Amino acid sequence: MKALLFTTALLAAGGIVSAVVRKSPEKACRIGSISGIFALLILTIQLLCLPWTGSGLDPAIAADAKLYLLPVLVLGICALLYAPTYMLQHGREQCGRFFLFYNLTVGAMIWVTVLEQLIPFLIAWELMGLFSFFLVISDQSSEKSRQAGWIYLLGCEAGGLLLMLGCVLRYMGHLETHPLLYFILLAAGFGLKAGFVLLHVWLPQAHPAAPAPVSALMSGAMIVLGFCGLFRFLPMNGYFLTLCGWFLLIVGLIGSLGGILCAMVQKDLKSLLAYSSVENVGIIAMGFGLGCLGEVYKLPFLSACGFAGAALHILNHALLKGTLFLGAGTVLATTHTLNMDQLGGLMKSLPRTGKLFTLASLGICGLPPFCAFTGELLIYVAALKGVSESKDTFMICASAAVAVILALTGATACAAFAKAVSGVFQGESRSEHAAECAPERKGFYIPLYILTFFSLLMPFCAGPLLRRISGIQGKSEVMDVLCANAKFALCLLGVFLLIYILRSLKKNSVRKVGTWDCGYARPTARMEYTPTAFVQPLADLFNSFLRQKKTLKKPQGLFMKEASMDVECPDPGERFFWEKIFRKVMVFADKVHLFQSGYLHLYILVMILAVILMLCAGFFGNTLFAGGK
Repeated sequence: MKALLFTTALLAAGGIVSAVVRKSPEKACRIGSISGIFALLILTIQLLCLPWTGSGLDPAIAADAKLYLLPVLVLGICALLYAPTYMLQHGREQCGRFFLFYNLTVGAMIWVTVLEQLIPFLIAWELMGLFSFFLVISDQSSEKSRQAGWIYLLGCEAGGLLLMLGCVLRYMGHLETHPLLYFILLAAGFGLKAGFVLLHVWLPQAHPAAPAPVSALMSGAMIVLGFCGLFRFLPMNGYFLTLCGWFLLIVGLIGSLGGILCAMVQKDLKSLLAYSSVENVGIIAMGFGLGCLGEVYKLPFLSACGFAGAALHILNHALLKGTLFLGAGTVLATTHTLNMDQLGGLMKSLPRTGKLFTLASLGICGLPPFCAFTGELLIYVAALKGVSESKDTFMICASAAVAVILALTGATACAAFAKAVSGVFQGESRSEHAAECAPERKGFYIPLYILTFFSLLMPFCAGPLLRRISGIQGKSEVMDVLCANAKFALCLLGVFLLIYILRSLKKNSVRKVGTWDCGYARPTARMEYTPTAFVQPLADLFNSFLRQKKTLKKPQGLFMKEASMDVECPDPGERFFWEKIFRKVMVFADKVHLFQSGYLHLYILVMILAVILMLCAGFFGNTLFAGGK
């Protein structure tokens, strides 16, 4: 507990001093980043190397805290290493303010992971949302940034309100009489932060608007805290265990495939990564759902694989998505745009960022031997065990659906990230933004090297790390699967290394010539496939879900001068669900507006009726509540 208090105090002190010296951006960056890195390193060493015997936490809570705390610490440190270079180039006047709220946000997230009482947890939860709101609106001159910030704040406050209602229900003793209502309140409240399907609408708004270090922290570490709260404050037995298992499984099935389909059609690079986070939250939810249902149907190996797969995917997603968002931040800082149709050819200007972004993209698609495959492999094994060992028809169908949807999600992710990598880093520049790209600095790629190193190490240390930070002990079958995967990854990486060495030896014999251009004398970047055109056939295949809006400018005459097609894809959840609710709310608001007529007599009448209703509640409330009990 002393380490937690010291870390929080040092983070807050560094942020406050950074804000005080904000007129000197270099000094503000230096103070804010060094104090934050030092504080987080102390806690990381204790987490990984020292026992938590003196922490004062319940052992079960301590094990649970380690799983969610580690991404906060690792991404917090790497983002602080990255932030000074980024902020001095892309938000110089906001440096002091940025480090103040960044350090406070990380401090609040640390306490969210370890607090076991509902009321203190909710206080830390609200502070985390409030501090991160000021980070989302860092660029106050941008209308888009301000709008995204208010949408994010609305989501945070709506989630907080639902959790407070659940807290009231629990402490009033109605948990046993209204278990479904309690579950709905907690699932919706924490689901808003996690980005569950239909509750994810703030994600594609906030991530593109926030600075890259903030996006990396929020996507890799903050959104998974929704799972932390859900499992910590739901009684995981009997009715709640069954309900939670089916809920997470269904949410995961829809969210994983729906999220990556929406990611595939995005033009903005950070929007693509935001929807990819929805997809990965869905994969984590499927793993936890299978784990819960394995407990319900007495299938211990299935349960262990589901929980272990979800836990590993939380860690792997943090490393990979942190790399991708920081890489996207480098693209924005050096080209001043994230529109993939206007980029291209950045591998020449940003070679290190491009290579590390490519490796992280391969990993996030779940391809072997990279780290995300490790967690997904365990989820595949759990799904296959559900099909082969379960005697319940619903469980068999659900397990088969997980295997199919997970495979389809991985294939679609390959298309989405092939679009991102090729559209941003390969080919030729398609605009002045890409052609005039500034050179990358050390501060941009050193944190990416750190995250990539750990992500490449994960397949080999997944078993020992899982024993250290989670409650999965003695599950020899799970460890056998991880050991086999480590051997497979080692062999595959050896093959890749051998191919790379052979290719390097023949590098001098490679002859460079111009690209074959079908006899056309002056090929230009306009002849390339744009990222939008690259995925268009696949997007058209799923158009019944995506409902794309196409604006076509057809070529005119024999010698056409201009032709173009613009494709937009509004969020399906916003279009199918939230717009209908907002329309009904607006209709209701118009009717209520009649009371705001400006007549004093009407206002007095409403006040008198309100007083009468309160008096009635005061006189008859005890009788009504007693009858309810």
